[in-house]
Amino acid sequence: MLSTLLASAVVTAGGVLPVPLPPLPTDPVPPPTAEVQQVEVSGTLSAADGRLRRGCKDYRYAYAVVSESEDWTFDITLQDRFDRGVNSQSLLGPYDDEAGVLTYRLCRRATSPGRFRLTGRLTAYEGTSKETSVTVTESFRLRRRNR
Repeated sequence: MLSTLLASAVVTAGGVLPVPLPPLPTDPVPPPTAEVQQVEVSGTLSAADGRLRRGCKDYRYAYAVVSESEDWTFDITLQDRFDRGVNSQSLLGPYDDEAGVLTYRLCRRATSPGRFRLTGRLTAYEGTSKETSVTVTESFRLRRRNR
């Protein structure tokens, strides 16, 4: 009982000190969501099987882009059977055609025959808030020429 009276006296003599309250639970505020609408986009790559020719020669592949937007990029890489990059090209809409044929150069002495892979990353833009990307792949074989 004495300790209770003593505690009361100390509080009364020293004045009432504010006691910090425990923090109130707050509802988590969801992050603002910007509504990003996607632009319809698709692309294709096509290359025929063939033979590695003697010396350094040009080879071809076809591409096509379908997009609602005129503002797009199509980054294309070509890799050999060891996943080494042997060529890359970038196309920009509206400056480049939406479909066409591109060439790349290979030298038979520096190129191993086998399966090659074209990979294209197509991204279409509509203003600053809309962006859509798609990846396209195509495989083809280049064999050693018969002697």
